[in-house]
This record gives sequence, C-alpha cells and structure tokens, in this order.
Amino acid sequence: MTQTEYAAHRGVSRQAISKLVKQGKIPASAFIDGKIDPAAADFALGETRERILSADDDGEDFGGADPTFGSAAGTRQVASDSSVARLTQAKTATEIYRARTAELEYDQRVGKLLSTEDVTRSMEKCAAVIVRELEGLPNFADEIAAAIAKDGLPGARQALKNIARNVRLALEQNMRVVATQDDEAGKEGVTS
Repeated sequence: MTQTEYAAHRGVSRQAISKLVKQGKIPASAFIDGKIDPAAADFALGETRERILSADDDGEDFGGADPTFGSAAGTRQVASDSSVARLTQAKTATEIYRARTAELEYDQRVGKLLSTEDVTRSMEKCAAVIVRELEGLPNFADEIAAAIAKDGLPGARQALKNIARNVRLALEQNMRVVATQDDEAGKEGVTS
C-alpha cells in the first residue's frame, strides 16, 4: 500500500503515517518495494486486530451479508459482477493480511523477529567494541616503525597486515563476549 492507502486503512491522515515512519515506529522492514506492508506496519505499531471492509467503493454496505441478496422483503437481486469482484478482492486482502500478521507473530515467538530496540542496543555495544579496538591502533606505532627501519615499505605492509589480523581476531573475540553477555541478560530477564 502507498502511505495514503495505509492512512485510509488505519483511519488517519497521510501526515500521521509519515510522522510514524520518521519516528521509526513503522520500521524500514515494513516496506516492500517502496510500499508499506500493512500487516508488518500494524504489527510494528502493536496493532493486530482484524480489518474487514464492509462497504464497496460506491459506499454500498453489505453489512456482512451475501451481496447477491438484496432487500429485506426477501426478493433476490443479483449484484453486479464488479461489486462481487470487489468484495472477493476485499476478502482476499483480509485473508492475506491475517496470514501475514500470523507469520510475523510466529517469527517473533521463535526469535526470528527482533525488536528495533534490541537491535539498536546490540549495534551500540558492537560499535563500542569496534571504537575501543580502533583507539588502540596508536599503540602499534613502535611495531610499524621497527618494521620500516628493518625492511622498509614492504616491512611496514607486513606489519600492518599482522596488526589488521590481530585487531580482527580481537574484535571477533570481544563480539562473542558481548553476545554471551546479551544471551545471559536475556535469560535472566525471562526467568525474573
């Protein structure tokens, strides 16, 4: 859906949807090819109630009844093919919406879907580990200077390759420590 269509789906203005997108309440993961996936967006907003269209585009209210039956007097009137097609299309969209919402709920329960806050917190921890390692690079100045004095430019290249490998190994090890700490904190949160 476009933002305008999603706004109509939610019963709010397009500007309200734009504001939710800017605030990150509707995450980038709710967009597919530049359009909003209504089930993913509603799920992110904590909205999981069913949305059913009860009127066609002409405003004719079917009231949940079969549109091929008309008046209260019981006379049978056949609705136009376009009205039936629109109702079928609305019902199909509702079923797709239900299936997509159920899929998102399942993914969250089995741990495939993470909250934005959890991902942001993990990224901040990883960034801190990376910054800490990068800040230690000046400590290798003596090693590089000795390599240059001994073997010139090729020695400096080799020293830098060794330093890069050591920093990469240190990052891997520190990232595992952060992941282990997060797992332990998550388990404590579940048991508390």
